Amino acid sequence: MKLSLYTAVRDCVRNDYPFEEMIRHHLPLADEIVVNEGYSSDATYERVCRIDPKVKVFRTRWERPKGENWWIHFKDAARRQCTGDWCIHLDCDEFIPEWEFDEIRQHLATTSDVMIPVRFTNFYGNYRVYHPEPAKVRWVTSKMIIHRNRADIEFWGDGSNVKLQGDEFTWNTSSRSFTVHHFGAVRHPGRLREAWWSAGRFRAGRSVAFKPPSFVFDWFPYDWKDPDYFGDLNIYDGPFIQAVNENPGRFTRDGMLLYRLLSQREVAPAAAG
Repeated sequence: MKLSLYTAVRDCVRNDYPFEEMIRHHLPLADEIVVNEGYSSDATYERVCRIDPKVKVFRTRWERPKGENWWIHFKDAARRQCTGDWCIHLDCDEFIPEWEFDEIRQHLATTSDVMIPVRFTNFYGNYRVYHPEPAKVRWVTSKMIIHRNRADIEFWGDGSNVKLQGDEFTWNTSSRSFTVHHFGAVRHPGRLREAWWSAGRFRAGRSVAFKPPSFVFDWFPYDWKDPDYFGDLNIYDGPFIQAVNENPGRFTRDGMLLYRLLSQREVAPAAAG
């Protein structure tokens, strides 16, 4: 059984994505890692090419974003380059814990499944803080991204999930599911606010023609104590993926502010009692 992992990257250095750590982390899991690189304006392409011979990089020109389904085109392009019997799609801020690697490969080698879902743990600000109720704030809870390498597999909707062409999407494809640790909200606060502002343009119907320059978001970076999230955040006590254990600073973008605040919040009720 040959397993392909595939992803698409562009300007990941500038946007503060842990793309190098993500690719290296999954080298023991995958037989090949296919990367669609979108002609970055920073050093993303050069850094990806230096990671490992197992990483197969090709480049495509990406159009300007025109809606949430913009992501489908370059994800599908990467999928079509995969040569494995099975494929796993991951964004460059998504990590499958290494303690599930053997179990995944064993299951894929013996199952009759066509697609298998994953469930998400969403970190926020740093690797010690997560949101236990991501659906409450419209964050991802699950994805359908493990699938057989079949021509009738397609991304659909906003490009988060795959399904069989001509079929309705369903989560009921397997008795198993696996885990993804998601660090999309563990980024430079300026880049995070910029990314969320851009994504919100599509949902709120704002104009896609005008976008403030990046330095504006650096002047007014994201506030980690955002009341829309802070009241629901919890401390994550592990286990931690190997990439975090090896370089915790890479997975800390708030100076551990949120972890300290949450620790104080837990101590205060105990002291009052």
